[in-house]
Amino acid sequence: MNKKFIFFLLLILIPLRIWSLSSLVKDDCGLLSNTELSNLQTRAEKISSDYNCGIYIVVVKNMEDFVFDYEIYDDAFGIEAFAQYYYFENLHGIGETGDGIFLVMSMKERDYDIMAHGDFGNYAFTDYGKDKLADSFLDYFADGEWYRGFTAYLITVQKYLKAAANGIPVDIGTRIKEHDLIASLAAGLVFGFIVALISCLAMKSGMKSVHTARIASNFIAHDGIKIPIQKDIFTHNTVVRQVIQSSSSSSGGGTHINSSGSSHHSGKF
Repeated sequence: MNKKFIFFLLLILIPLRIWSLSSLVKDDCGLLSNTELSNLQTRAEKISSDYNCGIYIVVVKNMEDFVFDYEIYDDAFGIEAFAQYYYFENLHGIGETGDGIFLVMSMKERDYDIMAHGDFGNYAFTDYGKDKLADSFLDYFADGEWYRGFTAYLITVQKYLKAAANGIPVDIGTRIKEHDLIASLAAGLVFGFIVALISCLAMKSGMKSVHTARIASNFIAHDGIKIPIQKDIFTHNTVVRQVIQSSSSSSGGGTHINSSGSSHHSGKF
C-alpha cells in the first residue's frame, strides 16, 4: 500500500516539476526566435538544477498591464515592486526559502530589474554582484542583440553561483576566477611565439641575396664621411599635478535585503 502511495505521489510531482521548469524563460515581446528561446530555457534549466536556485528571465510589453496593488510591496516601487509581484505570484523560486535570481524587463518603459531572493539567492548575488551582472548584458541590449545579452547573463549567473557554492560570493574585493587563466596565458605566449617565428623566417628568406663583404671600401662614400653634429639643450620642464579623490560610496559590500526577503538592482536598458 505504501509503495502504491509513493508511486501516486511521483505521478503528481514529476509533471509539476516539468511545468515549473517550462516557465524559466518567457518572452512576451517576440525578441527571441523559438530556437533561441529553447536554447536559453535549456541552459537555465541546467543551472537551476545544478545549484538549486531558480534562474528566471521574463520580458513583458508593459508592466502597467498587470493589475496589482503596488502598495502591497511598500519595501519596493516601480519595476522592483513589479518584480516582487511577478516572482511571488508565478515563479516562487526553489527550496524552502524560494531561492532564485530573476531578470525582468518591461519594454515600454525600458526598465529592468535583477531581483535575488532566498537565503542562497541573496548570498550568491550581492549588491555589488548584481551591479556587475547588469554589465554583462546592457551593452548587448543597447544594440538590440537580445539573445547574446541573455546568454551572457546566464553565463555570468552560472559563474556567480559557482563562486558562492565555493564559499566566495562575488562582492567588493573579490573576483571570479576564470576557468583556466594559466592555460589562457600559455596559449597566448605560444601564439605570439609562432607569429614571431613566422615573421623572422619571412625576413630571413628576403635576405638570401646578401653576402659577406671582404673589404669595407664598398661602404665608404666617394666624397668622404660627414658626421653631422646635433645638440639637445634642456631648457625647462613642466610638471602637472592632479588630485585624485577617493570615492565616497560604501565599500562594505554585502546585500541589502528588504522586508520581503528580496534584494534588487534596477535601471534602464
